[in-house]
Amino acid sequence: MMDESCNSYDWWRRARFGMFIHWGLYSMAAGKWNCQTIDAISEWIMYFARIPGSEYSRQAKSFNPTDFDAKKWVSLAKESGMKYIVVTAKHHDGFSMYPTKYSDYSIAACSPFGRDPLAELARECREQQMALGF
Repeated sequence: MMDESCNSYDWWRRARFGMFIHWGLYSMAAGKWNCQTIDAISEWIMYFARIPGSEYSRQAKSFNPTDFDAKKWVSLAKESGMKYIVVTAKHHDGFSMYPTKYSDYSIAACSPFGRDPLAELARECREQQMALGF
């Protein structure tokens, strides 16, 4: 029989409150494409607006979240009483929010940001003892 303290589902049920961050290239569009509001959740904009991949991927050249601050994100979660953070590392649009040797379609390789925000978030979560999932 498994010790309940080792069961991640039980841990999650006890933790109760956490932050789920849906963040990626689709965040740039903010629900609009070609000056039209797309009536769908942001991460599905490519599908619902019928945006060709070659057109959609051009957003990466200007995806530069310079205000990203892992320390602030984690501190806010902790101050709010949250016990964990889960962040989207790669959504179905194929854009990776981390560097990868398998594709140049990532925040580190094809955006001016050029950093690994998930590594920064992981370091800060370790520093502040915040559970993290991808």
